[in-house]
Amino acid sequence: MKNHACVITRGHHTDIALKIYSNRTLLIITHFKKFGSLIAISRGSLFNQYNNSIYSAKVLFGKDDVEVVAAARYIAEQINVDKPLLISISLKDYEPDTLKAIIAAINDMKA
Repeated sequence: MKNHACVITRGHHTDIALKIYSNRTLLIITHFKKFGSLIAISRGSLFNQYNNSIYSAKVLFGKDDVEVVAAARYIAEQINVDKPLLISISLKDYEPDTLKAIIAAINDMKA
């Protein structure tokens, strides 16, 4: 497993760092070479006929913006980590193409 990656998303250099600890996973995603909003994401189970998971997100510090929190939750859903996730995210845009490229890079890192 690689701990970091760099990808180009919509013309922006994107740094991604992933570190898995015994009790949580830390993910840093930035266009600005610095930490962004820190969001804690945990997965709970929704017991129904579809056996879906629900993700709760809480901004620990930084910008409490709906777009940032939605992007962090979407990334968490797509990368499917078993442990609680701390994600630091600071992007110039939160477009679907940007998020999909980031998710692809993270999934490659995990492989």
